[in-house]
Amino acid sequence: MEAMARNVSNIPTGRTYAGFTLVWICVIFVVCLLCIAVFAAGHWIIGLLIVLLTTYACVRHAIWIGKRARRGLVRRR
Repeated sequence: MEAMARNVSNIPTGRTYAGFTLVWICVIFVVCLLCIAVFAAGHWIIGLLIVLLTTYACVRHAIWIGKRARRGLVRRR
């Protein structure tokens, strides 16, 4: 079998995980502000949909990073 070529630019690093954390802290903050307004206006279904879609997006992003790591694209020390 041929050895899989490694794409160094696609390797998850500490910067990848820090970026993930910072992005989702900001997104969750904005979504919380949005949900406060939506729930206060009495639109419960829309508010719950926003929360579920945000949760789904965060989980998919985490899975995507995890798949990169599982494929052996992690730098060994």
